[in-house]
Amino acid sequence: MSLPDPELTTSQPVPARPAERPHPLTPLIRGWVVLLAILIGVGKELLPNGSDDFRLPPLEWLFGGIALITVGAALAGFMSWRFTHFITDEHELRIDTGMLFRQSQRIAYDKVQGVDVVQPLAARLFGLAEVSIDIGSGARPKVRFLTLARAHGMRDYLLARAHGVRPAEVITHAEAGSLLTGLTGNDQVLVTVPTKTLVVAALTTHELLTAVVGLAIAAAMAAWVGHPWVGLGIAVPAASAIFGLVSSRVLKQFNYTLSRRSSGLRITRGLTTLSSHSLPPRRVQAVQVSQSLLWRKLGLYRVDLEVIGFSISDEQDSDKVSSIMLPAGGIEQVRICLDAIWPGSDWERLTDRQVPSRARWLHPLSGPFLRWGHDARFVVTRRGWLVRRWQVVPLARAQSLSVVQGPVSRRLGLADLRIQTGGHQLMVVAEGLDAEELAAELPQLCQLQRVRVERDPTVGPAPVSFGEPDQAGPDALRADQAVETISEGE
Repeated sequence: MSLPDPELTTSQPVPARPAERPHPLTPLIRGWVVLLAILIGVGKELLPNGSDDFRLPPLEWLFGGIALITVGAALAGFMSWRFTHFITDEHELRIDTGMLFRQSQRIAYDKVQGVDVVQPLAARLFGLAEVSIDIGSGARPKVRFLTLARAHGMRDYLLARAHGVRPAEVITHAEAGSLLTGLTGNDQVLVTVPTKTLVVAALTTHELLTAVVGLAIAAAMAAWVGHPWVGLGIAVPAASAIFGLVSSRVLKQFNYTLSRRSSGLRITRGLTTLSSHSLPPRRVQAVQVSQSLLWRKLGLYRVDLEVIGFSISDEQDSDKVSSIMLPAGGIEQVRICLDAIWPGSDWERLTDRQVPSRARWLHPLSGPFLRWGHDARFVVTRRGWLVRRWQVVPLARAQSLSVVQGPVSRRLGLADLRIQTGGHQLMVVAEGLDAEELAAELPQLCQLQRVRVERDPTVGPAPVSFGEPDQAGPDALRADQAVETISEGE
């Protein structure tokens, strides 16, 4: 019997791809900040400073200096673009930068955790975007800037290679997303948040109420002292903080959309800067669902994530990836979000165990609202008086389970259960539990944790092809359509 031809059975090497450069408009987009700083500096020089001997500098020197700085910045930007290349070969992405000092970043495809497409305002005006690559560490390699279609194609290619797809099987064609939402025909929309909901949520958040109370106190102090300038010095920063809070909650979460495609979950949001972030379910360590006092009347909730490489924070830092999964929405949207990460998670039912009544000595205000519970997959805690918080953590993600008792807790026979995950921001705590019951139940929790680590259930749904569904998706729900709320169980 003849042996098969080795040339036919051996996989052929993938031909090397040519080196690519960013879009030629990249120097212009990256240099507009420098140009703006120059204009501001020149404007300050032209404004009178109040002195009698103020004289305008010679205009020829002024415009000559502006031209020289502009030409120098343009030349530096061009040379930076000229010596920037990126190559996607068979095993890795290579990004080469630098003219005098060459730097080469090599990103193996199996190290890619997520890929984000971000459109700052200047890039968005020209239909360009940057590709930000999450490799599981603080540093995020970036490719700036590409056409929107090329950026989406690069994202899909990197995610496909990260999932083990062979180069010959990767579909290289990608369509540019919608101008406002960044969605394509292959995205199945799960949740959207209308602008009205964002505005109402921003105006009723507890941070805003705190700022308003501070502003009222400042006005009262000014009236009592009799010096309006004192109140003005406090009122202006407070008003600025209020405006910044409302605008960030609305502008940065504008057109929020949670969608699913074959490569996984994706979150798009932003008005001036449109960002499209990949959400890998396997890296989600814990989820926090919160609801402030006024939001309970409106039936609104917020969902934050503890993801390796991200951080849970109320701040909307544009330089960091937001950990907010749902900025504001009803209970149905919360269920869809958690089910997208952990299918079949019945987290609401688990908070059915109350703490002993003596726990109110340690928690006089929040004691009546303390709950906790667990099943074979998750531990869920609930706490908070003004701001109600549910914390959900898979046992497979728990790195340690500890029982903590202070001197007063020991006298009362109480203890806290603390669950530490791989994240660094969110500590899941069940407070005010009966110490004897917790000590008897801790071995069972540890055993469940070991079993779940061996059989990790927190993997998201298997990638499926959705074809070309309606952009809104058959299961899409608007965040202002839900009327049901979480039962307090009291």
